[in-house]
Amino acid sequence: MTVQEFLFKHGQNVQNVDVDASLNEFFRQKDLGLRGEGGSLPLIPAYLTDVSRDRIERNSKRIVIDAGGTNFRSALGYFDEDGKAHIEDIVKTVMPASDGYLGKSQFYAAIADNVSRLLPLSDKIGFCFSYPVQMGADGDGTVQPFTKEINAPEVVGTKVGGETVAACKALDGKDRRIVILNDTVATLLGGMAGAEQKFSAYLGYIYGTGTNVCYVEDTDKIVKARDLAQGRMIVNSECGNFDGFECGDFDRAAIERTSAPQFHRFEKMTAGKYLADVIFEALTVAAKENMFGTKPQLSRFDLKDVSDFLNGGGLNGAFADREDAETAREICFGVIERAAKMGAIVNSALAISSCKDKTLPVAIAAEGTTFNKLPRYRDYFERYLTDILGRFGIGYKILQGEDLNLIGTLMATMVQD
Repeated sequence: MTVQEFLFKHGQNVQNVDVDASLNEFFRQKDLGLRGEGGSLPLIPAYLTDVSRDRIERNSKRIVIDAGGTNFRSALGYFDEDGKAHIEDIVKTVMPASDGYLGKSQFYAAIADNVSRLLPLSDKIGFCFSYPVQMGADGDGTVQPFTKEINAPEVVGTKVGGETVAACKALDGKDRRIVILNDTVATLLGGMAGAEQKFSAYLGYIYGTGTNVCYVEDTDKIVKARDLAQGRMIVNSECGNFDGFECGDFDRAAIERTSAPQFHRFEKMTAGKYLADVIFEALTVAAKENMFGTKPQLSRFDLKDVSDFLNGGGLNGAFADREDAETAREICFGVIERAAKMGAIVNSALAISSCKDKTLPVAIAAEGTTFNKLPRYRDYFERYLTDILGRFGIGYKILQGEDLNLIGTLMATMVQD
């Protein structure tokens, strides 16, 4: 049996993913989500409307926070007279509750402690919170069940902005304004803040520990949000929850081992936190089905180990035989290509939905260590993206830059002013 036959047999070959059927299902569920009629796409309005570089305020310093899938970063940011963003005094630490249980008060106290050095410098905070929240028109959001295995169940249902401001006030007695946004929204805004050309539409794409995409939608299509002014609003798709892709055997086995297998199926099939487990299942089954000449010594590994292996490393000594190692690498690349194809389909669906002028490209502001460092992922992703969007006559450009999330978070504090 060839590697491709093996993957196809278990529903994990790239050919098992039907582009047209997947696009149509995404469009169907997107419409349900915008109307508030169910489906697996939450489509959360960000309550940031008609954003543009024209709304940037010069020389106004703001505290910016990025609570990511693995790391927690805080800094001070501002735009200079030329509209160039400056991010200063960045401190990175571990994300609260990523390495153990924290109660509600402990969780928010940890956040306040991390930004305490910045509190004397500004009374305005932008908080990029990379987990599901139900946003409100006031720029605050109610925390939904956590993704990425964050262990803070008491925080679910709380107002992340209000609680953060209260925890900061407990340190110095001062009131502050805060804007909450998702990391995909921050990435989109960061790309927009530094854009040097015109685009027909903007997407924010995260492919790191988790995965998500946001886009800009006509407010009259966001039926579930009442009394919106006419315009264009950023919408956080929370597409990590999308259930329109068929699970393969290895996806299913990896998902069942997570703490909440009923949630975030697409994320658990493709994103950095989980993809190593999918690959582990693939290699384990391949060994049982005699895909290797000798029995590999497999032990649990993470995605960094996979990247090292694909760059010539040994995957913790699992494959002593060179030919077996090459077979294993081909399996890994097969799983990665399938993940990239699904990522391209989701991005394409939202680009098609939001593109207003096909004479201009769609900007995809992309962030995430996995996107940038997982071998061949970006190559596969762009190949499928080019093919799918090309069918619709749409071009695209991927935007990247240093501290894109923090710059976008800084911009959000000005859009809300």
